[in-house]
Amino acid sequence: MFLISGIEVFCIIASILLLLALVAFVYYCMKGGNLIIGLIITTTFWVLVGIVYAMWNGSIKLGSTEITIGTENAGRDYWNMFVGILNNVYSDGPINYGTTTTIIIFASWFGRVIVDTGIAKALIRKVVELSGNKQLVTVLAVSVVSALIFTSVFGPGSVMAIGAIILPILLSIGVNKKIAVGSFLFSVAAGMYVNGGYYTQFSGHNLFKTLWGVEGFVNDFTLYSWIAFLVHVAIMVLFILFNFWISKGKAKAWAMEDDEDQKELSNWTFIVPFIPIVFALIIGIINMAAPDLKLTTFAPIFLFVVAIFLGLLLTGNLKTYKKALEMTQKTLFNGISDVALLIGMLLVMNMFSTAASNLAAPIFQTALGGALDWINDYAWVAVLIAIVLAPLALFRGPFMIWGSGIALASVLSAVIPATSPLLLVLFYVQPVAITADSCPTQSWGMWALSYAKYEPNTYIKTDLPWGWVCCAINILLAYLILM
Repeated sequence: MFLISGIEVFCIIASILLLLALVAFVYYCMKGGNLIIGLIITTTFWVLVGIVYAMWNGSIKLGSTEITIGTENAGRDYWNMFVGILNNVYSDGPINYGTTTTIIIFASWFGRVIVDTGIAKALIRKVVELSGNKQLVTVLAVSVVSALIFTSVFGPGSVMAIGAIILPILLSIGVNKKIAVGSFLFSVAAGMYVNGGYYTQFSGHNLFKTLWGVEGFVNDFTLYSWIAFLVHVAIMVLFILFNFWISKGKAKAWAMEDDEDQKELSNWTFIVPFIPIVFALIIGIINMAAPDLKLTTFAPIFLFVVAIFLGLLLTGNLKTYKKALEMTQKTLFNGISDVALLIGMLLVMNMFSTAASNLAAPIFQTALGGALDWINDYAWVAVLIAIVLAPLALFRGPFMIWGSGIALASVLSAVIPATSPLLLVLFYVQPVAITADSCPTQSWGMWALSYAKYEPNTYIKTDLPWGWVCCAINILLAYLILM
């Protein structure tokens, strides 16, 4: 006769409750609910269920620390377990994300320097001038340069500020809304693959940080991220060419309006947006070409500091102490403001993932009894499922890891080893190729639609097929290169 223990029965019931909470969270997100509030409520529910499990089981492992209920002083042990769980989730989770948070702040500060000093505007206008009066050439040139800019520039505020330069130019020369908005958002997304502000959200996260310590992984990831960037740019170019071809509107001659407020900047300033990524790329290429050298790479924050200093210096903002102080404070304040909500979301998300990995994972493992172990043996099946269901990343759905997808990723992390790249393969691309490209709930996407008075449904129908193709290719590439 098949018998199961009381703790196994509890784990089955608890798993059902945890999954119901997950479904409710996904539904809440897809209906436009506040992600931070939803995460806090879901985290708290998962913590309560986890506390009951830990006290019933008599032990719990929190990171490298294991807390066990002994026969002597059991009351003290229960208290220590209760407080230890709360501290681990609500304190250790966000604190462990501190390095990533710092990098995001400096990346956003750098983005604000590029925008507020006029470098981005001058660079884009120079590209437009060199394109002459050829509409298609202008869109292609601006989009490629924009994609290169976003390999280093980070932060929703900087994206929207640069969009406020690009979109008026494209729309004023008669470019169709679907091409103007779509090409800009494709360019933003393309740069994210290699952008330090984006990939450090993964390298610093509990679910993925172990990977970056695996020998050879950094070189493989560098190679993959740049290939993915090139694939995305190629899809962006095809998107522009195709939509120009089917567009009924004709290109027309135009003349750029003079901008009296735009001060003349030296051409040397145009190297500033690319300083962080170029230095990182050079070291990465050397390490890939000669792995035995094992050259230490520059820390992202150091590169951002160098680029910020040069950006202020070359634009004349360090000529006087007063000017230097004013511009430094302004750009730093704007940079932090740009990513304040993003950081809040990521810190709360780390609370949830900590609860999922330390509290919920043992419950799911006991309840499932190896039912998901096939994922490690048939990773290609999981990859195909991720490709087919990639559009579920829209509206912060279950394949958008910086949304309700963090719950699905946390569940899968219970069976996928921390040293396996599979979890990263399944979740790295969708936030870029689907959400950043095609989702109207993404902050800069929402702004662009509002600015251009562009219908969200038309936007999704126009961009999603191209984003889906891009997502499929880059997930397959991630599987082939990283696994």
